[in-house]
Amino acid sequence: MQIKQALEIFMYGEIGIPSVENRSQRHIIDGLTILHVDDVWNQEPHVADEVIVQNHSPAAVLAMLANYQPTADHRITLVDRPASDHAAYHAAGYRHSSNEVLFVRKLSDLPPPDQRYSVGQAKTIAEMQWLNNNDPAKRAWISETRLHESGLRHSFIALDQRVVARVRACRIDAEHSYVMNLYTASDYRRRGIARALMIHVLHEAAAHGEQWSVLVASEAGLPLYQALGYQQRASLVVFEPVAEPNN
Repeated sequence: MQIKQALEIFMYGEIGIPSVENRSQRHIIDGLTILHVDDVWNQEPHVADEVIVQNHSPAAVLAMLANYQPTADHRITLVDRPASDHAAYHAAGYRHSSNEVLFVRKLSDLPPPDQRYSVGQAKTIAEMQWLNNNDPAKRAWISETRLHESGLRHSFIALDQRVVARVRACRIDAEHSYVMNLYTASDYRRRGIARALMIHVLHEAAAHGEQWSVLVASEAGLPLYQALGYQQRASLVVFEPVAEPNN
């Protein structure tokens, strides 16, 4: 899969499936892509903008933002841009927030399932409520609307009567899925739990006829995804506005 297609899947996955909760949209302004998220996160409304920068100079991006007036907590995501661009964003009041990697994996030659862990999937309101109440990141990450969206799959591993890891996969189309929201409880890490959960996600996607899995990884997640056979398609550098001090 080439970078252009991988980016399209990433952007579609970030916007999500339209619903009564999710009114997110993608805008093109002066050739720049803006992902305008208008959704419900953790049972609360969430509105934010993300600017995807591939070919534009910092001057062009900043000029567009001055006219567009993005949300206060917007972010600028640079896709394979030179490090020489960074100084201009710092000078304009942005801070370097994170480095991420856009990964893809062909859904063939998958590693065998890890039989040590049983993977569940939220399908009922009772299961949704239990997962939200016991989420390892302490987030109510599934809503009733999300639960019933056919393109979403919410998987988890429970041990010792608690949720220790969870993940969401979004079916983008017949051939592609986007993985997000992988999280493992801090006291259950380095036991192969996230790996087992991801292997389950890959096998499930393949069983649905999907041929490619796409995700964005933090620096901490790189070893896991590389070991699972994901291949890098782009480096993402994220900038966010410097928070103003409270008066």
